[in-house]
Amino acid sequence: MINKAKDFSKIEPYHFFSNQNDKTKFNWFAFELACEIEQAVPYKLKRYLSKRGYTKQTFNKSCIELASLLQGIVLKKLRNEIPDMQINYSEVEKAFPKLNDKTINRLLDCTAKAWDSLLGVCVSCPSACITNKDEYCTMFDDASYYDT
Repeated sequence: MINKAKDFSKIEPYHFFSNQNDKTKFNWFAFELACEIEQAVPYKLKRYLSKRGYTKQTFNKSCIELASLLQGIVLKKLRNEIPDMQINYSEVEKAFPKLNDKTINRLLDCTAKAWDSLLGVCVSCPSACITNKDEYCTMFDDASYYDT
């Protein structure tokens, strides 16, 4: 039997919680962001990354890591510690280590595209996952979001 928490062949909601208390709207936002990042990286760049040791599993794991790191930036903005949300080189580099500057910059561009795409949807979404970040998210319990 596959341990789903360690299977990264696809980005799944269960990668963003370890218990019931973690099933928050803010963690759902991170799940959505990781999926957007994965989709924003073009095939050609994914192929290049695969030659640098990033398998589908490790690439997905890095997208999940990056989305989690970006949650910290969102929290800083919510606490008024920073004036604007900025996706930084350093977060991308932490999530995708051992890559050259050019590749990190390309991934940074993809991440910014993913961020803009997700926020474009968030504007009209009634869940308000960032505003209601600590609320329980029932979508984590919806089987239709899982690859079965």
